[in-house]
Parts: sequence; C-alpha cells; structure tokens
Amino acid sequence: MDGSNANNECGICLGEWTNPVKLPCGHSFCADCLGGWKSKYAGERRTREQRGRRCPLCRGTIPPSRDQIASIKMTKMVMKECFDKSDPRYESCARDVKEFEAEFGEDWEDTAIEYDNDGISLPLYIVNAMKSRNSRTVLQWLGRGNIKDRVNAKGGSIGNMGLLITAAMCEEYDLVNFLLLNGADANIINAAGLSVLTSLSYGMSGDFFKAIKILLSWGAELIVRGRQMTSQELKQLVVLNVREGNTAVANLISSELGGRRCKMVSAPDNRDDLVGKTCVVGRHIKKSGQYEVTVEFTNESLLLGADNLERYDRTPQDPGYFVECKNNRLIRRDFESNEECRAFIASLGADEGGLAEVDPEAEAKAEQAAADLLAELGLDDLEDPSTNATMKGAQLKGAQSALPAGKKKKRGGKKKGRK
Repeated sequence: MDGSNANNECGICLGEWTNPVKLPCGHSFCADCLGGWKSKYAGERRTREQRGRRCPLCRGTIPPSRDQIASIKMTKMVMKECFDKSDPRYESCARDVKEFEAEFGEDWEDTAIEYDNDGISLPLYIVNAMKSRNSRTVLQWLGRGNIKDRVNAKGGSIGNMGLLITAAMCEEYDLVNFLLLNGADANIINAAGLSVLTSLSYGMSGDFFKAIKILLSWGAELIVRGRQMTSQELKQLVVLNVREGNTAVANLISSELGGRRCKMVSAPDNRDDLVGKTCVVGRHIKKSGQYEVTVEFTNESLLLGADNLERYDRTPQDPGYFVECKNNRLIRRDFESNEECRAFIASLGADEGGLAEVDPEAEAKAEQAAADLLAELGLDDLEDPSTNATMKGAQLKGAQSALPAGKKKKRGGKKKGRK
C-alpha cells in the first residue's frame, strides 16, 4: 500500500477529511476520528487493546500526540524532582512511564502526531516568572509577539497547561481578565483534555473560587478528555468539592446559571427598570429555586428565578470592565454602564489589543527590574527562552502545585493597578 487516501477520504468515517492528521504510514484521518480511535489525551486508563491500536487501514504505528508527550515529560520531571523512590507516588509515576514506553517505544521525543502545530509554546522562564509573581516579565513577553497567539500559549514541560490557568492558580486576577480580554480561550485544554474550569474545580492545590467565578462569567465550560462533562461526572465533581469543604464551588458548578453573567429578561415587583440590565449570578437557593444575583454597575442584590435570566457571557467587545497594560503594569477600568464600556473599547481601535504604547525609558527600566528580580531569585539563567533548566519546588501535584497560591493586597478606586 502506498499510504495515500483516495479522494481525500477519511478511512474511519469515510467522509471528506476535516482537520486531517497524517500518520507516518501516509494515511490521513479526521482529527476527531483518529482521536476517537485512539485518544490523543494523556491520563486515560486505556485497555491493552486500546493501547495497541494502529492505523485502521494498514496497521502502521500511531505515534503519541503532543499532549501525551507533554504529559509524560511532566510525569518524569515530577518523579525526579518531587518524590523519593520509596514514595508510592514515585512507583505510580514509574508505572506510567513504563506503560508509555511499552506503547510508543523509548525513542518517542520527535515522533509526535501533529494534531495542531500552530500553537505558541509557553517558555519555561515565563512559567517561573508567574510562579515568582513577576507579572512584568509576563507582560513584556506578551508584548514582544502577536498577543492574540501568545495568550493561548501552552507549556510543554508542565503538561500543556496554558498561561490562563497559570495566572489563575497564582491568583493574578487582573492578568486572568487581561488575557481573556485579549482573546484567551476560556476553554483551552491541557494534555489530559481538561479545561481550565475543570482543572480548577478539582481543587488541585488551593481555593480557586474567585478564578472560577471569573471564568464562568466568560463562558467557561466543564470539559474532560476534550468533551463536555457528563452529568455523572459532574455529580462526582460536586461530591468531591463538598467533601473538600468547597461548598461554594459545588453550588456554582451544580446549577445551570451559577457564576454566569446574565441579562435580565424580566423582573418581579414592577421593576421594569431592570429589564435588559446585566448581572452576575451567585448562589443557587435550592429550596426556592432562585438565584442570588448582583446587578452590574449598581451592585444591587436581588433574588431571581431562572425564567428571569438569560445567559450573556462576557466577550472582549462587551466585557463590562476593562484591564489595560501601560508600561508593563495592569490597570483596571470600571464603568457606569455597558454602553460606556463598549464605547471605550471601540475608541481604542481594533488593533490595540490592550497593550498600549510603551515609553521606551520605562520599558528599559522595567526590563532591568525584571532582570534584577530574576537574578535575586537565582533564575537569571532562565531569561533565555530556549533554556533547558527544569522547574524547582514542585510539590504533590507536580508542576501544577509549583505555582502556589498567594493573596495580594487590593487597591481601591476606579482604577486598580498591579505591579
């Protein structure tokens, strides 16, 4: 067999290719079809039959995906950096590595299937900058390229975690909003096929209630293995959060509109002035079936039913607030109305992207300050994005817990900046 598909036909669905993926044997398949035949996501406990699956047309080998390679790299790093050989978790990691190499061989580094090869790689020195709460370095990196691409960058050494979840885990909420305002995918997934909302809802290594509320208002969904979470999986996640004491998170994710930004389509008690206004939904009260909601811009608190509300996710064009970057410093702007916010964003121009023009002198000072901080932390050798240095300080959850949570002092007023 010459390894080519006739008439651009997928050998699994027998239809014309959609996002074709080419195997070493030369056969191509729809990305979704091939992923269904042999999952591209890491972390799944597959049967021996599933692990042994080959090209459906010629029995040629199916190499690992980028997600699987990113996950096994992180597993090997965690095994080396975090666990003693006597630790049961070391044995678990070693077993995962052994199964991976039995499936794909030991020389897997450059064999990955290219499901999508247009993504930006998140440099390790940026991951370390986030861990050190050095947002200036992160903002400088975002400003040196196409920000629309860089906001969705993923770190291959940390299980293809994206910049968005990295910022959320570090409680850098202005940065989370800044990334979303500049086009970050609220449902970007990691090597295991988990969305940011799913990863944070599992709790991992901290309390991420505020980040979860932000993501829900931007339309984030609970995704596992690249698909919407089933009702049974959701029930298990809710139970897990209740057991861990995260009852507020459990309430939000178990209700239809919890945490969502909504538009009020009707209002009780002759409050016609509220119709068309936007609000953020909070706790669901099961006994009455109502939601606690907070009206945007006035902060008025109400109790409304689901029939009074219509989901109205934030978008970069209609977010309700704005976070801009000036001289590598984030500044939040609040407004009196959605109309005022939309007008402000429209006035910026389509190509602004939230990164305002930088004063060269201030840029030089910021660069030096970032370099000094990295040197002080012993990370000066990580300024080069091509460095092969490994992350230090990862704890129980591997690279994810290498990004510890920490609270920052808030500023008041209409504008809030963060250094």
